[in-house]
Amino acid sequence: MPGPKEPRRPQRFALEAIDLDEAAEEPLYRQLEAGIRAAIQAGRLRPGERLPSTRQLARDLGVARNTVVNAYGQLIIEGYLAPTAGSGTRVAAPVPDGLLQAADAGRASSNVATPPTLSDAAHRLFSINTVIADEVDRPSRPFRAHTPASDPFPRRLWAQLVARRLRTLSRSWMDRADPRGYRPLREAIAGYLGSSRGVTCDADQVMVTAGAQQAINLIAQLLIDRGDTVCIEDPGYVPAATVFELAGARIVPVPVDDEGIDVDALNAHVPRAKLVFVTPASQFPLCKTMSLARRLALLDWAERAGATIVEDDCSGEYRYAGRPLQALHGLAPAGRVLYVGTFSKLLFPTLRLGYAVVPDSMVDHVAAARWLIDQHSPPLEQAVVADFIDEGHFARHVRRMRALYAERQAALVAVAADELGAFLDVPALDTGLHLVGWPRSRASEQDLVAAALSAGLEQMPLSWFGLEQPKKTGLILGYAPFAENELRRAAARFRQAIER
Repeated sequence: MPGPKEPRRPQRFALEAIDLDEAAEEPLYRQLEAGIRAAIQAGRLRPGERLPSTRQLARDLGVARNTVVNAYGQLIIEGYLAPTAGSGTRVAAPVPDGLLQAADAGRASSNVATPPTLSDAAHRLFSINTVIADEVDRPSRPFRAHTPASDPFPRRLWAQLVARRLRTLSRSWMDRADPRGYRPLREAIAGYLGSSRGVTCDADQVMVTAGAQQAINLIAQLLIDRGDTVCIEDPGYVPAATVFELAGARIVPVPVDDEGIDVDALNAHVPRAKLVFVTPASQFPLCKTMSLARRLALLDWAERAGATIVEDDCSGEYRYAGRPLQALHGLAPAGRVLYVGTFSKLLFPTLRLGYAVVPDSMVDHVAAARWLIDQHSPPLEQAVVADFIDEGHFARHVRRMRALYAERQAALVAVAADELGAFLDVPALDTGLHLVGWPRSRASEQDLVAAALSAGLEQMPLSWFGLEQPKKTGLILGYAPFAENELRRAAARFRQAIER
């Protein structure tokens, strides 16, 4: 009795790229055999994949049908293809190992072109890459940092907004988009920033970007000339320092304390600068909030030094003691502060939408640079985020997540005291999505990181974010994506690994 029919799957690709030369001495069917065989050996055609019918492929390639019939027939004999009743001809599943091993040996013995010579910038970028690794395709494990919780995100609501937008967006959104960003989203961002963060701007000053990192990159391209001085908090956001360095800047690390960047150090050592990059709402990575007195002192120094301030408002909404403080941008004279924000930490990480608030004099320049890089952010996502804000879902979601993260931070503080108190001091913080664990005298940062990794946990040492020789060592302990029971089990595994 015949078995059930294999489900009919669509053909993934046409085979029009196979090059057939009618003037060559080799018959066309042999050339076609070689082209299909090479595609299978290289993995471009996968085991089980359906090929076009002989009639369809003959039409696509402009050859006689018998040419395709003969080529398919020979490849079936060799074991590369398999006829399937009712489902056409498919790549053999699996392709015999001997055929693939022979192909590998042939490739290994073939001439290999000299690879292109990489630039100094490429080597610099590769040397600081600590993110693109095996973890990219894996679910979050404690204590992954800088990641919001995705489970509580209202996915069904989001799907409804996407579906509605697909039905109602005009045809023009599929043809072109404004490099500055979707106008209703820019209006929504300007309204949100004015009411929630104290940023005084209008929609014309808001530039939608592919996350905060692209906004920083655009600012570096447009403002930095080789040799310009850029001041960066130390410890601080190393990827921003790298972007400015690649643009030609001379990086000056500036220490931070409990009130933020050390303005006395700026006054003493940096009389002139092009830019200073700060994270005043939640200093990265120490999660300290810059005091009002320090903000005013920074603005005073910037005025005298002729420096523009780049304010990265990372995690500014996540303040757990009192209300979020007004952004530095709202205290500054017009044009002194460039404001950068992102939706990735407020909604979900793979939503690569951020924004920059720039003075009127920079708007056209940012738009031109954005067009040259990648033209614009996806219009559909921009429209959905605009609806999410305008209909009140965004404000509700942020309030809900702020309460959830406060609970999870308190849980991590308690769990760390119970399980890790002999090795780490983990105090509560007023902001952010992670805590800092300070090693006690019995344990070093290096030993603790090794123990965490051996226990199957994710770990970032604080020293990664030092621009000079690290003066402080510790561990970054992310808590936002993890429930209390996950944190407790992880801390117990961590303790056991340390003790071993």
